[in-house]
Amino acid sequence: MNRRINTRVVVPAGVATGTLIDEDASEVYWITPAPNVVLTAGILQIFDGYDINGKLVWESWPDQSRHCNFIPPIHCEQGVFVQADVNMGVYTIAWRPKKWNRSPTMKPDVIIPPET
Repeated sequence: MNRRINTRVVVPAGVATGTLIDEDASEVYWITPAPNVVLTAGILQIFDGYDINGKLVWESWPDQSRHCNFIPPIHCEQGVFVQADVNMGVYTIAWRPKKWNRSPTMKPDVIIPPET
């Protein structure tokens, strides 16, 4: 697969905080939230933009660790900003920037048949 998927583990540090994940157009593939205390719901939101003034594209109140796959991925046209409240202990997010430099293609191997 010729894609670069970025992942990032974010620890909100016990306060309601937001994190700018990417400041370019991106696609969010999955997120795994884990609240501080089991059965105590935390709020986790993904915004298309640079802060909470962007467009809310996903929201969840997980009370246990769980993995959320997005098929198709969530398209963020401006940037990816994640807001977590004080009950969210940690989350891991995977995204792919829409603009990225592909590695240059290599010259394919040439198979020369033996002479007869």
